[in-house]
Amino acid sequence: MPRNDARIHGLLRKSLVGELLDIQFDLFSARSKHAGIVTKPQTLFANHEALAASSEYFASFSRKMFNDDPTLIEFHDHHTCEGGISLSDYGYASDSDLDEEEEIDEIVTDKRVSGTQRIIPSRRVLVTDTAFNTWQALLYYLYTDEIVFAPVRSQGSKVARHSSLDGPPPCSPKSMYRLACKIKHDKLQAKALAAMRSSLTEHNIVHERSLSLKS
Repeated sequence: MPRNDARIHGLLRKSLVGELLDIQFDLFSARSKHAGIVTKPQTLFANHEALAASSEYFASFSRKMFNDDPTLIEFHDHHTCEGGISLSDYGYASDSDLDEEEEIDEIVTDKRVSGTQRIIPSRRVLVTDTAFNTWQALLYYLYTDEIVFAPVRSQGSKVARHSSLDGPPPCSPKSMYRLACKIKHDKLQAKALAAMRSSLTEHNIVHERSLSLKS
């Protein structure tokens, strides 16, 4: 049985005995350039054992604390950043996986679960340097080995910002490359880099090279 199939079967077995979801990640999903903040936290639910089996980064999480990573904040009922954090604290102001808050009314509401709508008994972690879309695509990839990259914005393509629940959630290859470098996932880093290179044309290469992956 392929490794990803075995992993999915293991998750299904855990779901039957109520042991599937044991960690929650809260991440910001929108950017307000006017206010200079990232905002609109959303929650993702996961199984730590399944993540740890696919990534040394998640395997290194201790049961009590994280690896001195200031971008990960473990909390219980509520965190202090529900109103958002500054773009400078977020550290990636040009993140393509953040929605523009000023355009939120034009975005079709999807089926994402808000942290204020549902809370389950588990560890809760606020991730302060990665967009909801990017982290969601990462978790999906670690479960299934499948990933879909959205066109870079400079290509001018209008694509759905959020996927249905029927397939991999699309993400920015630049945002995923940045995250893959952080968690030291070489295979995912290579996939994101290949997608970035394939998206470059004579029309957008200057613009893309001007965008930083760090701020």
